[in-house]
Parts: sequence; structure tokens; C-alpha cells
Amino acid sequence: MAHTIEYPCPNCNSELNFDSESQNLRCLHCNTQIPIASGAEVIEEHQISEYFQASHCPVNELQSITYRCSKCGKDNISTQDIAFFECRYCGNNVINTEAYRTKPVVPASMVPFEISKEEALNAFQAWIGKGFWNDSDLKKMALNDAMQGYYVPFWTFDSQTESKWSGDSGRYYYVDVTYTDSQGKSQVRQERRTDWTYRSGHFSHFFDDVLISASKEFNQEIIREIYPFHLNSLKPYHQEYLLGWSAKAYDEDMTRSYSLFRQYIDGRIEQACEELLREDTFRNLSVETEYCKETFKHMLLPVWHCQYLFKGKPYFYIVNGQTGKIYGKKPLSVTKITIAVIIAIILIVLLILAVS
Repeated sequence: MAHTIEYPCPNCNSELNFDSESQNLRCLHCNTQIPIASGAEVIEEHQISEYFQASHCPVNELQSITYRCSKCGKDNISTQDIAFFECRYCGNNVINTEAYRTKPVVPASMVPFEISKEEALNAFQAWIGKGFWNDSDLKKMALNDAMQGYYVPFWTFDSQTESKWSGDSGRYYYVDVTYTDSQGKSQVRQERRTDWTYRSGHFSHFFDDVLISASKEFNQEIIREIYPFHLNSLKPYHQEYLLGWSAKAYDEDMTRSYSLFRQYIDGRIEQACEELLREDTFRNLSVETEYCKETFKHMLLPVWHCQYLFKGKPYFYIVNGQTGKIYGKKPLSVTKITIAVIIAIILIVLLILAVS
């Protein structure tokens, strides 16, 4: 297979992986460490016009590729967009240097993994133990083999926004109202009224580095649960960081990714304008926004991901590979819930008996 690079250890010829703890390449066999050369490349913002041009480029169907391992001589089949893979027969590490070039935009920067597999598993154990209703049996499971580290492709978008807003601002006030009660007596109660005033104004805001997932495997609603990523730690893209980690080119539709960005900032703008309009309440809010100075970057960010079956049902969790923040779906304990329901029924029955 063309455009592949292997990274044998210079000391023992075994495989080198990127080590999140040392931030170096490390041999799994003899523990030799090799620093990754860092250049002086500048991570640039690109004009949004380049993004739109790329989004209209025709998408070629991905082809299968065959790699013959130099160590064991066996053939491996992969796809063009897979950037890192291991020989399925001997575990030899291989970088596909053309994987990201299957797309119109290639990543220019990345955040290397900082959270090791052991740290991610420890975060899971601490997380799964929180909450009374969670099934405590899950803590006994060994999920080492099910957890995998991914370099997930992302877009970041920037935009200066200028918004005109208008609407009715409502201020509550109270009046005394006389009424006749069920016994025919005259009573006074307070009723709330609203005094409406038309208002308008301007809201200006610059949105910087809004992250949008470019992977169908990690949809935006789920991935945002492990934000933030500290993008001040971005490094220029170097393929050596991929060694030992799952990595592939983006596959989310670019038009949809930009639409998600616009939806996000429009929601933030509307919330801000609501607060400017509102006194006690508001109605008929109208917002007109102009966008300018829009730019984007394409990058890879580290995520630990684990899918597993527990008592016949599928669950997952993800861990931010830079900060250790975790999110997922926890199995609930049927036993605890059943006991709670039984106790609640007993208490209701006792209460009914006591009243009667």
C-alpha cells in the first residue's frame, strides 16, 4: 500500500506508541522514549469562504486499501480515511499519510492525549459510583478492552455578530380586586397585571472557537457534555501523535456542521437579547443578526470512548482525553428501584389506615 509509514523502535525494532504521560513516543517492549520534534508552525484561522468552497467539493467514494505488513508479511485491508491502524496479525503500527487528504480540508492542529487509559478508567470508576440508583454491579466489570482512544475531528468557528432586537418588555404590578366569596361576603384579593412597553436595542458579540464535531460517531449533543477542551494547548498537526490511537478523517456533512454552529450562536444571541428586553417578562421578541469576520479551523481532539453491554442492554461513556471530564449513560439498579417502590406503597397504605 502506498503512502504508509511504520515507526519501529530504533533500539529493538518493536512498535512505538504516543505516550500521553510523557508526551513522547514510547516503545511498548523496551520502554525507549523518543521526543516528537515540534516546529514553529503557526496555527492559522482560515476565511469562511474556504470552508464553503470545500463543502461544495464532490465527495469521492472511499476505497478499500491493502497494506502488506513488513514484519509478518500478511495483508491487511483498511479504508482510505483511516489514519492509523495496527496489523491485525502482529500488531505492527502503521500510519496512512494520505487518510486526511481524502477530504478537501486537512487538520492543521491537534490536542494530544493527556489522560492515560488508566486515568480514564479511574474516572469511570469514580463516576459510576456516584448516585444511589446506579447499579453498583457495574463497578466490578473490567472494561479495559472495551475502551478506546480516538482523535475526533472538529471544526472551530469564529464570528463577529451585530444584532438588532425589539419587543415588548413587561413589568408586573398588582391591583386590589373586590369579589364575593362562597358565603356571600365581600373580599379583596390582589391580582397581578402586566404593563407592556415597546423597547429596542443593539447587541454586539464576538464568538470565538465554537467547537462542532465533524464525526458522525460523536454527535454534537453528546460530545458537548465533555467540554471544554483547552484550545490554548493546540499543537501543529504531527502524525506521530496518532501512533496507538484510533484516527480517521471527518465524515460529518460540512453544511450541517456550519448550520449547527449558526444554530448555537443564534440561540446564545436570542438569550442575550431576551435578558436585555426583559424587565419581569417579555413578548414578541424579534432579532435580526448580521455575521462578519467569520473564520474556521480544522483540528483533532482526544476522546476516550467505551461501548459495552450490561445485563443485555447497551451503554456507553466518553471521557475528555485532555481534562478527564466524563459523560455517559448509567444502568439503573432494578433491585433498588423495586425496593423503593415497595416501601412507597407500604407508606401510602399505612397513611391511609392511619387517616381512616
